[in-house]
Amino acid sequence: MTATATIAFKACEEITIVGAETECECSHCGRPLKVGVRLAGFGGVFGSDCLARASEKQKVGPYIQKLSGQSIKERGIIARKGAEYASRMYGWRVGDANFKLVLKSDLRSI
Repeated sequence: MTATATIAFKACEEITIVGAETECECSHCGRPLKVGVRLAGFGGVFGSDCLARASEKQKVGPYIQKLSGQSIKERGIIARKGAEYASRMYGWRVGDANFKLVLKSDLRSI
C-alpha cells in the first residue's frame, strides 16, 4: 500500500511562518529534521528546503528575493522566539512580509 499525499497548501497561496520545532519530521517528505518550520493553519512542520523549493520569489519592501532554505529556517526560529525578539534584533514584526511566502507549486503533506 502506498501513502497518498494530500495538498496542505495550494500553489499561489500565501503562507505565514509562525515558528519552529526541533527534532521532528518533515510533513512533506518525511525526512528527520533538526529544525522544522511551523506554518499558520497547519498542525505539522515542513523542512525549510522543501518550503524553499515550493516558494516563489517574494517582494519585501523595495527588494525582490528568493529565500533559501537557511533563510526560511532562520525566520522560523525568530518567530518561535517571539515578537519582542524579532523587533529588538531585526526590526521585524512577526507575521509581516518577512515571514510570508507565496507558493509556486502545491505543498503536499504525507
